Amino acid sequence: MEHNIVGISFSHAKNSMNTRGLKLMGFDDVYDMSDFNMPICDVNKSDGKVLARVHNFLNRMAEADILVFAVPEATAHYSAGFKNAMDWIICATNFNADLGQDGPFSNKPVYIITFTPVVEGAGGRHFDMTKHLIEKMGGKVYNSFVKNNGWKECIPNNYEWVKEECIEILNTKMPKPINRKKDMLDRPNVWIEQYNEWDKLWLEKM
Repeated sequence: MEHNIVGISFSHAKNSMNTRGLKLMGFDDVYDMSDFNMPICDVNKSDGKVLARVHNFLNRMAEADILVFAVPEATAHYSAGFKNAMDWIICATNFNADLGQDGPFSNKPVYIITFTPVVEGAGGRHFDMTKHLIEKMGGKVYNSFVKNNGWKECIPNNYEWVKEECIEILNTKMPKPINRKKDMLDRPNVWIEQYNEWDKLWLEKM
């Protein structure tokens, strides 16, 4: 059985090495942040109301069987684009305290990869933090890869550079379906009421 593998680069750069590296891997679909044009997350109300472009982003992930996240390393951390995208997911799922129950990559295999021009010693310093966040939100991180020396290796048609990783991803053993919690607390409704009361106090003072 073939699985739908979707690569998402969390870069906004039009000449992103992470986007180009994913394209070398030849997955069904590859997107980057410019495809969705999501602004900095500016929502603080847990009503699940987000922009249509955010829903487009969520839908692309929801349609995938396997996800490959190309996350640039920035100041030894995951990139701002990655964190912003995760924030939008939380807003779209009503700030659900039981994260992962209804997210777009709940119980799905996720691979993390970073393409970097650095020859060695960098690129994967964010992996522990990135894995923790993805799994907190319901994904299952199967492996993480650093692809160094990108200015030399991340070039058109150099499929050998990513062959080993592609083989591993293509042979992914899918997780067993999980039963959703039936006793999930409906915290968002309570939070919306509390938010409205708090916001009203401020609006009356303006």
